[in-house]
Amino acid sequence: MHDINFTHKHEVKEHDFLGCCKDCRASLDIIKPHFMLFAKRIKKYTQKMLAALDPEDLYRLYQFLDDLAHMDTGIHLSGLILEEPEIHRELPVIRSYYSAFFNIHEEHLAKALLKSEAPWETLESFPLYPRYMALVKSQIEALHTAPGSILAFIGCGSVPMSLILMSRLYGIRSIGIDSFAETVNLSKKVVQSLGLEKDVEIIQGDESRLWDLDWDLVLIAALAEPKARIFQTLSEVLKKRNKSVPVIFRTYTGMRAVLYEPVQISDIKGFRIVKEILPMGRVNNTTVFAELDE
Repeated sequence: MHDINFTHKHEVKEHDFLGCCKDCRASLDIIKPHFMLFAKRIKKYTQKMLAALDPEDLYRLYQFLDDLAHMDTGIHLSGLILEEPEIHRELPVIRSYYSAFFNIHEEHLAKALLKSEAPWETLESFPLYPRYMALVKSQIEALHTAPGSILAFIGCGSVPMSLILMSRLYGIRSIGIDSFAETVNLSKKVVQSLGLEKDVEIIQGDESRLWDLDWDLVLIAALAEPKARIFQTLSEVLKKRNKSVPVIFRTYTGMRAVLYEPVQISDIKGFRIVKEILPMGRVNNTTVFAELDE
């Protein structure tokens, strides 16, 4: 059994960075060992070993990375940290772990919901639930959807939390799209367990399904890949339909970019950004609103 605990002597405290705007190099020297420690520890875990962890242990392991990602370091220092050569070399390992964690914890949650006699209570007790609430709230408030609009969500996952919350709190109908049959099957069962199957449809496929579906706006998950192909297909669909619709995608900015590769300008060729909503608190994703660049 590998040690999943990072003892308090390795914790990063906010007061470590009180003078960072005066001496970013000193702050980099403070935080670098913590990144290198996490990368060293996480390399000991295979995908199979991560999947075998109890949900509590899995989340405890993630918590250290989460604390690093949410340090209030500012744009300059976060860029300096993530571009530091040794840290930069470890980013693929760290980001691969984050992606694996995200998929595994969703599967744990899905199975817990299906076993629960009170699935809504189980969902609301999920540690990351408040973050999803805050993320969805900020997106909906900025979106101003028309009554009866249908949202297509590319990369919905086994627990389509955004669609669940949009349906329950805002009455938005949606179609969740995922490439993997097992994920789709689990997602359908989760939606049904929550009594939302009339408003949330889950289908298997990739972004090419947008050609055949009836939708009014599209949301692209932060972990949906490959981004460039998704946006290229979306551009072709919109041009064919001769229709301007809201396109929303999620990405990672600042220190949160340690978690996953940010969406690049080259990925969204043919689109222009019209609005960005930066994350607050412990929300991971920056929400970006784009439209076809005509």
